[in-house]
Amino acid sequence: MKKVLNPDRQAGSERNQEPRLVGDILSEMLQSNSPLASGYRQHQQVYPNTEPGVDLKLLTRQPGRIPLGSYLDGAITRDADDHFLFIENATYKKRNDVQQRNPHVYEGVYININRKPDGTIYPTFCRPQFNERLTFAEFCRRAADELTQVASGFAYGLGEEK
Repeated sequence: MKKVLNPDRQAGSERNQEPRLVGDILSEMLQSNSPLASGYRQHQQVYPNTEPGVDLKLLTRQPGRIPLGSYLDGAITRDADDHFLFIENATYKKRNDVQQRNPHVYEGVYININRKPDGTIYPTFCRPQFNERLTFAEFCRRAADELTQVASGFAYGLGEEK
């Protein structure tokens, strides 16, 4: 027994009652007026737009054509009525050139200690996933214990003096 998405239409191809592609079934379902389809369209707010006969220039980090099925991060701009420009993000280059603004002196489970460019240090709290075993109160207790341990470590030469 076959499931029918649209009661007016039979599942499978119309000629041979063969199976259809999942993408075809989903697109048919999402174009219908069912409550699920209309809710999906309102939630996603996807507006397909096809631009016929346009000039597209791609500025990429690798020479040559883009391999089939690959994705690029970047931005596309519309320069004129029939011209678009895509510029690929240089994410790998940025990661190598970025210097951490306030580096960690200490990375703990509940707190981190950072150092400003002028040499002063300050604590920050980690963001835990609270659950039945780790409540907010328990997190505060454990962070206080870790702060106490770090403070005694700094007294022995890890950063500041007493």
